[in-house]
Amino acid sequence: MQTVDDLAQNACNYWPSELIKEAADKSTLIPLLETQDTFLNLLKVADASPYAWKEALIQNKALSANLFLKHLMVLTDIGGERLQRYSKDFFQLFPERKLEYKFDNVVHTHEFSKTDKRVWNNKKLRIEKSLLLENRQSFSEDMLDVCMLLIWGSNTIDPSNLPDEILEKAIIGSMIGSPDKLEKYVKERYLFVSRQIGGSTANDLGYICEAYIKNKLQKMLPDYYNFDGHTLVNVTLNDSELTKFDIVVSNSNTNRSIGIEVSFQVTTNSVIERKAQNANNRQQLAHQHNHKVGYIIDGSGNFQRKSAVQNILNYSDCTVNFSDAGLLQMVNYIKDNI
Repeated sequence: MQTVDDLAQNACNYWPSELIKEAADKSTLIPLLETQDTFLNLLKVADASPYAWKEALIQNKALSANLFLKHLMVLTDIGGERLQRYSKDFFQLFPERKLEYKFDNVVHTHEFSKTDKRVWNNKKLRIEKSLLLENRQSFSEDMLDVCMLLIWGSNTIDPSNLPDEILEKAIIGSMIGSPDKLEKYVKERYLFVSRQIGGSTANDLGYICEAYIKNKLQKMLPDYYNFDGHTLVNVTLNDSELTKFDIVVSNSNTNRSIGIEVSFQVTTNSVIERKAQNANNRQQLAHQHNHKVGYIIDGSGNFQRKSAVQNILNYSDCTVNFSDAGLLQMVNYIKDNI
């Protein structure tokens, strides 16, 4: 592949479903980013009534009820521990079991479920990491109650009993009917969330991608190719930026290797820039020892960094995307050249 457009053609762009399922155990960020636009578009059109978002969600297969709730919790920065405390203090916060709020200059009332033993924790609300990808389109009473609180909390007509954080953070309902304002808020919040969550889990997600690719390549290559270590055979240089690779495939018959760098970014990320800066020197070093350098690059975020990806293409022996066709191309290159 010679150009970024070549690489992007038939690429996955967003994480394959099997990769997402594995990543969900490591981070909530990936499934949230995957459905961010769907979540936003749903809220944009759901302005006919205070419950219009629920009806729109029922008609949407791309976004589950519990993922919708998780979006609200992330955007408001009100998590399971805080919600559990609200459920314990429920009758102090809502002595009449209802939330009265304004929407479109009209007062509306949400009647909370009548149970006396409500529990608003992550498990009961179905937003634990392992449950986020279940295809649940219906809301439990607790899930609906929490959604209404997080959407309309700041619009309450009686703020005297509610915590300040509800009044300050549960503001999404106040923007329904103003699509530009809503989009600006959601995009800005997710930029912040991506940095906060992404910074702490980037390594874990990177390892998941590497393991996914390694497993695929191992299944398609003969047994005399090994995947031991992260450095090229007989290359000893103290500069790990140049000598260490995400995956190294070595041929035990020829003593030749290919160092492979893996990157799958849904949002723009500076990692691809660093890989691009090292591409020329990496390839020169590898060629000095009769080895090759390859890249497996995918993701809508990476393809936005055209200059960086093009620089990688210029100094790569083989660059492919995450598609099955792309990985097969890498396998055939290894068989022919390593």
